[in-house]
Amino acid sequence: MIRSPLTIPEPDRTPAIVTHLSPLAGFLIPTVGNLLGPLVAWLAYRDRSRALDDQGKEALNFQISWWLYSLVVGVLGFALFSLGLLGGAVGAAAGAPDVGAFAFLGSFGAFFLLFLPVLLITSLVPFVFMILAVVRVSAGQAYHYPLSIRFLK
Repeated sequence: MIRSPLTIPEPDRTPAIVTHLSPLAGFLIPTVGNLLGPLVAWLAYRDRSRALDDQGKEALNFQISWWLYSLVVGVLGFALFSLGLLGGAVGAAAGAPDVGAFAFLGSFGAFFLLFLPVLLITSLVPFVFMILAVVRVSAGQAYHYPLSIRFLK
């Protein structure tokens, strides 16, 4: 779907910036603050103008999408790490301590070399996109988040 370029009028820029910065509420209320912030901002400003309604939906859709992506990465990381530990324990119990140690150390290696960088990326990417949104909105241009599933249209 191609969207027409939407400009944000001067009086609506500050509320739009607040909407895009509202996921920082995640620092006050971990886990759900980054969802509650945009939801509250969108509900507060959506009736003022079409631009604020659009930007509120953008921020909320992106935060919901990114929360789901992070949940999937976290569950997969936990499952793989647990399987590695379980494999190490089973290998050690089966009388093959070398295999058990290899699986155990491989699980920790995968955690530090793969999962922690992915976790860092899933933490930093939303912050970068949020800053890009604030810069774009402060210039009067609408911002559309990449990698966002459109739950609210």
